[in-house]
Amino acid sequence: MNKNVKKRETFYIAGYDPRGARHYHNLYKKEAKEQSKINNMKFTISSRKRSNTNMQSWKIDASSQNTHTQTNYHYLEWDDIIRENWKKSFFSLFIDLLFYFKTYILAGRFIKYIKVSPRQMIGIFFPIVYLLLSIAISILFGNFIFHLLNNIYGIFLGSIGAITLIYLLFELGNKMALFWLLRIFVFSGRYVFEEMETLEERLEQFSTHLAEVIDEAKENNIDEVLLASHSVGAILTIPLLEKTLNKLTKPIDTELSILVLGECIPLVSGINKAKEYKEKMSFIAKRKDLFWLDYTTVIDGACFPSLDYFNDAKIKIEKRDNFYFLSPRFHTLFSKDKYNKMRKNRYLTHFIYLMATEYEGKYDFFKMTAGHQYLCDTL
Repeated sequence: MNKNVKKRETFYIAGYDPRGARHYHNLYKKEAKEQSKINNMKFTISSRKRSNTNMQSWKIDASSQNTHTQTNYHYLEWDDIIRENWKKSFFSLFIDLLFYFKTYILAGRFIKYIKVSPRQMIGIFFPIVYLLLSIAISILFGNFIFHLLNNIYGIFLGSIGAITLIYLLFELGNKMALFWLLRIFVFSGRYVFEEMETLEERLEQFSTHLAEVIDEAKENNIDEVLLASHSVGAILTIPLLEKTLNKLTKPIDTELSILVLGECIPLVSGINKAKEYKEKMSFIAKRKDLFWLDYTTVIDGACFPSLDYFNDAKIKIEKRDNFYFLSPRFHTLFSKDKYNKMRKNRYLTHFIYLMATEYEGKYDFFKMTAGHQYLCDTL
């Protein structure tokens, strides 16, 4: 668009993460400060405050040379819903494992994912392999103790040993974020097969507020309304955006931009029963009055790198130059040593999109969400 954004409203939807606004506000402040050393921008970030029942917000003043941009950054809260469903015990996780096995493995959906994104297979199979191996190793360990002692004490100590080992392996899996990946898969499947009334009500509330902001953008001198999402938050972007667009009372008279990071949308759109979800995708694909930018990286095991999930769901995008599915090229934004260390940490690499980089490049989360450029001008 080749002009500067002076006022922006940014709405952010986090992934399947029980941590809330406090965590993401602190993360944004910390990483924006580091990024300012790279992009030569100055970010002044206010404290967060509750702006309505399910939303916390903070103000960002960003300046660079002769530009100055004010952004209201809104964190859309659904972490309370996540915490209510966050399974902690081994038994509850085992139940989740069975659901995940039935939905993605037994039903053969993993074959589709192999075809569209082979790298994703590590993320899909790792949790189930780890859990089954943990159970098998623990049983063998308990059996070893029993045969070693070969008496009634062996039964007792073998059982204690097996239970202790499986607990330790369970905790190790938690630290390796393996069960966090499992939770993502399970939520995605249940989003299709089960009613989630609380979540739907929350999306209704979000969309009502978002629609009001878009409708009143011109009279409030808002240049851009940006909806940003990460991970499972990208799945929710589809129904939220569809609800919002249907609630608008007049044509969009501001730049409506969508930023999707580390998406796992095919975990939902790849299920045949998700007809309503794909109808919402089709509705969005027909819109010519928004700009959609998707970033994924091959080192993120919880996403589908550079996949056009609209095309994968056999949905035609009406205006192709308004939808982009790109790589951030993180290997060019970090030193070789740091990049190699980060790619070994599956948990960290899924959050790399929200972090400061070591070198300047086209991908800059803080420029895109609070800088003077429109999202479409960051390409």
